[in-house]
Amino acid sequence: MSIHIFDDEYTGPRWTYGVTLRPAIRFAIPEGYICDSQKDDSNFRYCTVDYPMALTEEQLNHYDMILVKESN
Repeated sequence: MSIHIFDDEYTGPRWTYGVTLRPAIRFAIPEGYICDSQKDDSNFRYCTVDYPMALTEEQLNHYDMILVKESN
């Protein structure tokens, strides 16, 4: 069972990743993303999405995602 964190309620650190090869929908990106954090970005074909933790290199490679920024 996963716990959902929502964008409008979350105030902790976040890692923003660009999604390059498929839409950011359930099962197409790693679990644990911040709900409703997807944003259009002209640098990425689909969008960016935020996480409350850093993703591993293995996850980034498997899901074809790129770290855009880390903020606290």
